[in-house]
Amino acid sequence: MMTVATVALCLGLLLVAGAGIFVLLILGGLRELWTLRRLRPATIGARGRVALEGTTEYGAAGRQTAPASGEDCTWYRAILIREPSRALSHGEGPDHDVILESESPVWPALADRLTRVPIDPRLVSPRRGLYDPLMSDPPVYVVTEYEHSHADPADLPAIVPADVIAGLRRSERLRLTEVRVPHGRPVFAVGRTTRRGLLPSRAGLTVFTTDTRAAAIARRRDDIRVGGAAVVWLTAIGLVLAVPSAVYLLSA
Repeated sequence: MMTVATVALCLGLLLVAGAGIFVLLILGGLRELWTLRRLRPATIGARGRVALEGTTEYGAAGRQTAPASGEDCTWYRAILIREPSRALSHGEGPDHDVILESESPVWPALADRLTRVPIDPRLVSPRRGLYDPLMSDPPVYVVTEYEHSHADPADLPAIVPADVIAGLRRSERLRLTEVRVPHGRPVFAVGRTTRRGLLPSRAGLTVFTTDTRAAAIARRRDDIRVGGAAVVWLTAIGLVLAVPSAVYLLSA
């Protein structure tokens, strides 16, 4: 019986601790919600921390063609990696080798009826990554991926060098990932505007999404509501398990 009480006490304490994590998430959501409500959409070109509404537009270099998919876009990044890294055979290095990386020569732009502003690519896609953990809203970019190995060959686009394909070992595979921003996509953004363009916020909320401002606000309200329910249930169940178990162990 004492073993059961100990297990129940530990489980109850874990549930209460889990409720505390949800409380922290709720506080973060409340901060984001407050920011979104406070920042009314400004005209593109306004300086400082701003909320903007517009559409994706070509940058100073004009129309771009994504090298893997061949699609028209305002900006792209393509990365070719080989897995596993050949340095791993020596017991060091990353888990993959970057064979090729190609990116649009200039930033894309965000435009409204009056003007446009360049967009820092960090708002679109993190460097050598696809999903920014700080940005959970629906992304503006589109991802195209190709995988090739001896066991599962694929038709790769011309951007992949022929000698890389020919030199691929049987234990290796190639992964080509293209991230592109289509032209004319509606965007709601929260960031920092300088003479360079629209940049991520130095601290606090950064948003760059196809959602509207109202949808971004509603998403955070829903997250806070779900988090609140989780706090109540985790705390209640945790206390039901922990309190009687603690009383029994102390009196044993």
